[in-house]
Amino acid sequence: LDFIDGLRTMVVNGDADAQSGMAAHLVLMNRPMDRRALVNADGEMLIVPQQGRLRVTTELGRLDAGPGEVLLLPRGLAFKVDVDGPAIAYVCENYGAPFRLPELGPIGSNGLANARDFEAPHAAYESEVGRYEIVKKFGGRLWHTTQSHTPFDVVAWHGNLVPCRYDTKHFMTI
Repeated sequence: LDFIDGLRTMVVNGDADAQSGMAAHLVLMNRPMDRRALVNADGEMLIVPQQGRLRVTTELGRLDAGPGEVLLLPRGLAFKVDVDGPAIAYVCENYGAPFRLPELGPIGSNGLANARDFEAPHAAYESEVGRYEIVKKFGGRLWHTTQSHTPFDVVAWHGNLVPCRYDTKHFMTI
C-alpha cells in the first residue's frame, strides 16, 4: 500500500465542509506513491511517523522525517510520500483554523517549541513528463484525475505558508 491506499480513518469530530473539527488517521504503507499525488482541500495534515522514514515531496520541495519528528502539510498543497520499506504514521487532519505556535508569554524564548526549530523543505523540483494521477480530498471524499506532467515542477516560491518539519528533541518542557 502507498500513503493514499494505506490511510485508515480512526475517528472524526466535526465537519470538513463546515471547516470545523478534526480527524485522526493511521497510515500503513510499504511502497512509494510514484506517479501519484494527494491534495487535501479539507484540512492541513500533521503527520507523525511511528516506524520507518518518510520522504515527502511537495510543490515547495522535499522533507524527510522519521520517528521523533512531525510534519505539517498545509491545506491545498500537492504532495507524495515515498518510503524504502514498511512504515507506519499517525495523521491528524485539522479542518479548522491553521495550526500556529502559541505566544510564549512569561516562559520567554527558552520554553516549549521555538519557531526557529521548524524546518522548511529543501528546494527541489521534478521535470518529468507523462501521466500523473492527482487524488484530491474534498468534502471527505477522494476525487481522481490525471495530468500530463508532474505537479512538483515549481522552481521557486515565496511566502510563509509552507510545509515544515519539527524534531521533538528540540521541545523544551518546563
